[in-house]
Amino acid sequence: MSLERFICPDKVETKIVDCMAHCRMGERCMVRPLLALIGQEREWKGVASTTQLIAGTMETYLKIKESYATDPDGRLFMVGGTQHHKSLEEASKLLNVASEVALSGDRDIFDLLEVEDGKIGLTDYKWWGSFRVAKALGITKVGMKPNPDGSVYKTTSKWGKAGEPKMVPVFNQVQENVDNWETDYQLNRYRVKLFQLAGIKVDWMQLQVMVRDGGLAIAAGRGVVKNSYLIPVKFIEDEVVLKFFEHKDLALHQALECGWDIPCDPVECWNGRKCEAYCDVAGFCPKGKLIKQLDSELKEKEDGIVI
Repeated sequence: MSLERFICPDKVETKIVDCMAHCRMGERCMVRPLLALIGQEREWKGVASTTQLIAGTMETYLKIKESYATDPDGRLFMVGGTQHHKSLEEASKLLNVASEVALSGDRDIFDLLEVEDGKIGLTDYKWWGSFRVAKALGITKVGMKPNPDGSVYKTTSKWGKAGEPKMVPVFNQVQENVDNWETDYQLNRYRVKLFQLAGIKVDWMQLQVMVRDGGLAIAAGRGVVKNSYLIPVKFIEDEVVLKFFEHKDLALHQALECGWDIPCDPVECWNGRKCEAYCDVAGFCPKGKLIKQLDSELKEKEDGIVI
């Protein structure tokens, strides 16, 4: 099983093959080449990729086991990320540096391996929204200050009195708030594999992040003021990396053989936020169903439907 259906704008599900042949709504929401890209998914061949293992076992298990649907509009960022990777791959070829190279079959592919100043560096490209960037950098609101442009409030409101300086948030990078564990483990596994398979010792690792909503007010409101960031990735001991992925791989194969009823933990499901809006298989998961139900009931109350 795998991704087999699209969720149309009217919320009705239709098979991807049927969508590509004929639009049931009479007017397409996107052109077919774009829909074809969104509907692509790697076939499960028994070997899990690094990203599949980093995800919650329940999520990966359900994506392999169940026939599920996705909203094409919600997956557009994946197409942007794919094209971003392809562009950088072409640029890498001009510089004659290794890029988009498979480490094990077609499951694990590192983005860029280069030598600079005699040291070997491993880089992964990311196409993230400002929320994810702020988490990875530990960007935190630490206070307020008068707007540097000198603007003042024209009328008195909850924000301030008329004539007073308009206040804007102050952000700092707080190391204690850095949350980037997924890519830390991802790149460290690539690093370990490179040494195991090719004897290549990586000296430094980093992320090249492009901000999808960079330059917009929503990004600035989160303290993300640049369109791209280079984020260093910390080294994790080889033994810790190997044990983590060995445990996750064992759990996934156990799930596929015997079934699985352990939901993703709070870290894996972003404290439920992933279940609410970013997990295509949440409808098959007891925890996902509950979170979606509670979220729906809360929205109904806010809209005044339920008193």
